[in-house]
Amino acid sequence: MRITALIIGVMLVASGVAGAVDPPRQGAPQAMPEVLDGVAYTGIIKNKTRYEVSIPSENSDGTLVIPPNSWIEYTIWTHQSDVTAYYEGKPFYCLKLSAHPKEYPFMCKKYDFMAEIVKPEPAGAGKYKPMKKRKRVKKQTEA
Repeated sequence: MRITALIIGVMLVASGVAGAVDPPRQGAPQAMPEVLDGVAYTGIIKNKTRYEVSIPSENSDGTLVIPPNSWIEYTIWTHQSDVTAYYEGKPFYCLKLSAHPKEYPFMCKKYDFMAEIVKPEPAGAGKYKPMKKRKRVKKQTEA
């Protein structure tokens, strides 16, 4: 059985029929869902909430954690990218990043993009209201 398959394969190659089939190429655009620009765009993502959020890394299976009221440097490999921030494993905020090289000054450097995570807090939930002071009435004792 193997010999017949080998003989048929040799005959196809010799006749040129097998050479007409285009072999798959590595790195073909159909194989990669996102076409990479080949340039790394570095920018800032600010977390202006009181929650610790996490963002998936684009170039590894890692997760980047942004502390509350803080920021991180983030790298994207395409001109535009959609990033979802997660809080306790659930989607929290969607970012649409668009790179414009060296347009955003921040901390004595120029970055390609800047984004903020801002989630509106419910009215009254974030503010502390102190209790009203009650006047204390002293009881008078009769002697």
